[in-house]
Amino acid sequence: MMESAEKNWMTIVVPVYNRPNLIIRCLESLKAQTYRPLHIIIVDNASTDNTKAKVEAWKDDNASKEFTLAIYSDSRKGAAYARETGLEHVKTDRVMFFDSDDTLRPRCVETVMNTWRQESEIDVIAWPVAIHDGEEVRITHSIKGNLLERHLVHAIFRTHGYAVKTEFLRKVGGWKGAFPNWNDLETGARLLLLDPKVKALSEPFVDVYHQKESITGNNFSEKAGKWEMSLDGIDDSIDESGRSDKARLHNIISYRRAILAAHYAKEGHPELSIPLYEETLQGIPDKKRPLIRFAYHWTKSGLRGAFSIVGKFL
Repeated sequence: MMESAEKNWMTIVVPVYNRPNLIIRCLESLKAQTYRPLHIIIVDNASTDNTKAKVEAWKDDNASKEFTLAIYSDSRKGAAYARETGLEHVKTDRVMFFDSDDTLRPRCVETVMNTWRQESEIDVIAWPVAIHDGEEVRITHSIKGNLLERHLVHAIFRTHGYAVKTEFLRKVGGWKGAFPNWNDLETGARLLLLDPKVKALSEPFVDVYHQKESITGNNFSEKAGKWEMSLDGIDDSIDESGRSDKARLHNIISYRRAILAAHYAKEGHPELSIPLYEETLQGIPDKKRPLIRFAYHWTKSGLRGAFSIVGKFL
């Protein structure tokens, strides 16, 4: 496609695994973008069906001079590995990442690129997401306040919820396939630890559709141990940062561990819940332990929003 980075191009990277029909719906939403020029990178993540063939056929019918599409393969299992591969092939100054089972609203890229034209110093442009769960639709948390803290709690920098300068994303290390779950939480944390200039848009530009065969499974217990890997990675990144609020950030990660332990308990797995909960309590100052205990039992009982009660005291 482009031999060097082009400021007016946007690249969208989409990993896909065994989604022959959903990926076409996704691609149609990308083609419907009101902005050109646009480059799409599809990374087939070792699909075992005809997904890659369908993407190739769609490319033959739809690609054009200002809507280009490249297809790569990555045999390493996991979307984060596929995103790693996709980022390696990005040649544009701006990049977005997307999921194969979701759709992008038509004005997204146009709005993002117009925003960058007006405010070129911005590193990241973010927006809320509309999540469809059956008949219910909810909008994710707004992009405001202390973005790092809000992200550590609510994962507001979702994979499909922001566009970023390619150079900045590479500076923070890009995607890390070693974190198979919550990799958007881990990647977003590294981005925000470098204090990027962020522009928040208020309009949701993405429709996320919950699938029964989610890559993250149907509950937390199915992927026990993998969630913790990302939390450990975030703790390491906090340690490596030069921030003055390290202690509070570590306490927020401890809060997330307690919430994860509560979910294990709700799902009937005390053998997973109890060791994680006890280890979490041991790793924080004595005066903060009652807050973690409250968050754990509050969530275990089926209630939500514990951070809104205890967050300012962590």
